[in-house]
Amino acid sequence: MSKVEMIKYIPSTERYHIFYPNNYFVNEDNDGIVTITSPNGETNMTLSGYNANGEVDPKVLTEFIAEITEGYELQVEPKIESFGNGLKISGKYKKDGNDWLWKIYSKNEAIVIVSINGDGILTDKEIKQNEIMLNNFELYSE
Repeated sequence: MSKVEMIKYIPSTERYHIFYPNNYFVNEDNDGIVTITSPNGETNMTLSGYNANGEVDPKVLTEFIAEITEGYELQVEPKIESFGNGLKISGKYKKDGNDWLWKIYSKNEAIVIVSINGDGILTDKEIKQNEIMLNNFELYSE
C-alpha cells in the first residue's frame, strides 16, 4: 500500500488546520465554510468555525448537536470526549438514506462543526480516511 501525501490546510478564518490527502478536493466559500471531497465524490467533510458567547461545556455541546441534527435519524448516541485542552462531541445519523457523522470540536470559546456524509452508507474505509484527517486536526482559540 502506497503512502498518501497529506496537505495542510488553514482556512481564511484561521480557526483551525487540517491535513487532507493530496488527491482530495478542497473548496472554501465566502463564509469560511470548507468542504473536503473524496476523489470519487462519494464522501464530503464540511467544516465551519464559530465563536461561542462564553466557555463551551458538555451541556452547550449536547444542546448544540441536538439543534444542528434536528430532522436527522439518530443512529449512534452522541458521545462527549476530551479533545486536547477542549471537548468534542460526535454522533452518527441518517437522513434521506445517507449516513452522516456530526462532530463538534471546542476549545475555550472556539467551536468547529464537522459533518461527514456519504452517498448512501459510509463504508469503514471512508470513515477511517476521514478520521485520519481529524486525528491531525488542530483548533485554534484566542
